[in-house]
Order: sequence, then C-alpha cells, then structure tokens
Amino acid sequence: MNFRTSLLFTALACGLASPAAWASKSLTHAVHVGPYRVERDVKPGRNRVVGTLSNTGHVRVHTAKVSFRLFDARGRSIGHATDEVHNLKPGQTWRFHALARGNVSRARLLKVEAE
Repeated sequence: MNFRTSLLFTALACGLASPAAWASKSLTHAVHVGPYRVERDVKPGRNRVVGTLSNTGHVRVHTAKVSFRLFDARGRSIGHATDEVHNLKPGQTWRFHALARGNVSRARLLKVEAE
C-alpha cells in the first residue's frame, strides 16, 4: 500500500473524507448582486431597497438572502432590510424588494447568503 492510499484510509476512518463532506464542499453557489437603490414610497416610512441578484453558478440555489444596512440623510444607521428567494435556477435573475422602514436615504449591502 502506498502513502496516498494509506492517507485516504486514515481520513475515511477519522470521518474526514465522508461522502457527505465531499458533497458539501463541491456545491459552491455563485450569486451576483447587481445595482440596487432605495425606492421611496408615497407613504412616509415605507421604502424599499430594490435591485437584482443573479445565480451565475451551475447549480440551483435553494435559498438566497440579501441584507442591507439602512442610513438616514445624516448618514446615521437606522436599521436593516432583508429579502430572500427560494429555488433560483442557474442563470436566473431575481428582483428583490427589501422593506426599508423609516426615513431611509441610502442602503449598503451587508451580506449575501446562498445555500
């Protein structure tokens, strides 16, 4: 038995090379957030952060979530806004509408989660 085979058997015995571990590492999701902006509603305090998120990978994204930090006209942080989509196919683009309560002037993308 050579060194590589011995190492593989040792990894399998320790649970480091289980089929589930390999499967989870091979499923990386590629998503891209396009331009976004704050859309002000006619009713005060009811705004939205709108934009697009695209699945640029080769596998379906079961859940994708965008999160934003919200700021007022003076640049003070006044809250967060999130939106999520399910079952985003490869090549598909989703238009998000994250509810942004308060007197929101701008938003900054905090994170994108995809699984």
